[in-house]
Amino acid sequence: MPPHARSCDTVAASSSPAPGSPSRQRSSPAGRAAAGAACGAVIWGTLGPVAAQFPPGYMLQMAELRLLIGAAALYFLARRRRLHHVPWQRREVMAVALGSVAVAGFSVSYFYAVELSGVATSTVIAIGGAPVLAGLTARFITRRHVTRTWAVATAVAVAGIALVSLPGGKIAFSLPGTALAVLAAALYAAQADTIQAVARRHGPTTAVAVIFGGGALALSPWLPSAVPWVATDTGRLAGILYLGVFTTAVAYALFAHGVDRLGAPTAVTISLLEPATAAALAAVWLHQSLSLPRWAGLVLVLGGLALMMRRQQPGPGSA
Repeated sequence: MPPHARSCDTVAASSSPAPGSPSRQRSSPAGRAAAGAACGAVIWGTLGPVAAQFPPGYMLQMAELRLLIGAAALYFLARRRRLHHVPWQRREVMAVALGSVAVAGFSVSYFYAVELSGVATSTVIAIGGAPVLAGLTARFITRRHVTRTWAVATAVAVAGIALVSLPGGKIAFSLPGTALAVLAAALYAAQADTIQAVARRHGPTTAVAVIFGGGALALSPWLPSAVPWVATDTGRLAGILYLGVFTTAVAYALFAHGVDRLGAPTAVTISLLEPATAAALAAVWLHQSLSLPRWAGLVLVLGGLALMMRRQQPGPGSA
């Protein structure tokens, strides 16, 4: 795992030209940003299966520790890369506040959805609905252009997500769990938009560092009970460290780099690779059965993402 993480982190380490400039869309860094976002999504795909190994009833404690560790790692990474001080504007502070609430809310709603509905179903709903919401936000709220390629690729991938998330077999399904997963999708799209807003002037690593720091602060009331819970068991400690360092710091640094270069709708669509990874791991690692339609859904997800990734080669336009 560490060699893979170092390779992923190298993808996100390249510097960013001015947002919105033509060179951002037509240069090879766009392809590297897309590959980095995909790499982060694969790491995210391990989040649900690892979280499922923890005993029920400690979702808030797990979410708080994950955010706290991830924010600390992102802060040190941002400190290493910061070249000069950029003053904060009021709208950026508001974006950080909104993003912090979205990050904290996503962690809580997603982990509880996993507890109620299982890994595969919760992950595909939470992440599958996010690209649609991100695209609608870009088109009707922030008034950013959304390409036809993005719409087709997203439709194909979301159709695959729908097949993967069909109830039945041995995968758990509950209405409250599904509702929490839908809420997580909305919060996930919101955090992507706030990361893009902050990254324009402060860079993607700083953006996720401050937003996740705020998310950890929002869940800090659960910190006193979280520390003894994890400190008394080495397996839990190892799992929490993995969730904080890899599925939070490394994965979100890669994702933020993709958001900054490609825009929130495209980066969120690429992150649909996460549920494909999670569903496959749920079948192999957790022995949750996946029917033929679910496997067909995974193929559709990969097909949609292949179309999206192909369009990130040098050329005009972006979502």
